[in-house]
Amino acid sequence: MTDVERCVICNEIIPEGSQVCTACQKKYDIVTGETEEMAQELRDVAAVLKITEATDTNIRTSMESILRIADRLERKNKGEKRR
Repeated sequence: MTDVERCVICNEIIPEGSQVCTACQKKYDIVTGETEEMAQELRDVAAVLKITEATDTNIRTSMESILRIADRLERKNKGEKRR
């Protein structure tokens, strides 16, 4: 089977260019514009989880990923408080 796009939440096959399937969008009340940021956060978490060796480079990579997640969540939280 060729590479297909999959939902970053449930892993169902989705149309090319999508990040989240319509079922997950409805289930988690996701607004279409939020899916890209959410997908990037999930990719960062996945990058952290894939690290299996305890080397300095891997630790640095995981910390950078965690910090990117934290920054995005902080910006999102500040944006919601201003509304």
